[in-house]
Amino acid sequence: MTDNKDEPGDKIHFVYEDPQFSSRSSAAYALRRLGNAFVRHRFSDDELTSLANWATSTAQKLERSEPRSRPSDYFERRYSDPRPVDGSEVIAFSDRTFSGPANPMGVEVEIKRDGETVVGRVIFGAAFESAPGRTHGGAVSALVDDTMGYLMIVLGEAAYTARLEVDYRGGVPIDVPVWFQAWVSKRDGRKLVVNLTVSPDNGGVPDRSADPLITAEGLFIIPSASSS
Repeated sequence: MTDNKDEPGDKIHFVYEDPQFSSRSSAAYALRRLGNAFVRHRFSDDELTSLANWATSTAQKLERSEPRSRPSDYFERRYSDPRPVDGSEVIAFSDRTFSGPANPMGVEVEIKRDGETVVGRVIFGAAFESAPGRTHGGAVSALVDDTMGYLMIVLGEAAYTARLEVDYRGGVPIDVPVWFQAWVSKRDGRKLVVNLTVSPDNGGVPDRSADPLITAEGLFIIPSASSS
């Protein structure tokens, strides 16, 4: 676990450090911006051909580089590290699916510990649009599951998703912040019930006075000793 910023509320808790975190995150952000711009705008055939040639040649070059893989001790270490400091941002892998800042196919998201809950500020770009101006429900559901998973890291619980129910009460907008918050509402032996809401933004904070856009409930199971 590493905290690499000066103020307590601005610290980052890494389950796994990435020595290239800054440069890989910057490159991934540029690629996410490129992907959203590609979906959002129209281009000439010549521009598209040029872009395809550049992307193909760049991919071929990167594919010749040293491969990266998940650490073999992921399941053992993920819940053996100290819990994140309250107020700190939490990152499991820099290129974590959907939420990793170094993942070029992810979403703009920052998830922090808030007491015994997690709060995430999320912006879905044009690449995730379905109905006009609205985020695809599958993308929302993926971030719901991911946010609940981060709650397990914050609580130090070795629990995994067994069931997930998502209630789409309103459309989640594209290109503006929304707020995810997840917490454990019930414990029963190895079973944890997690609830989550998605709220609109109100000047940089969640709008708790508004009806939630999404509500969700997940069942998380702590593996038995015989199955771990």
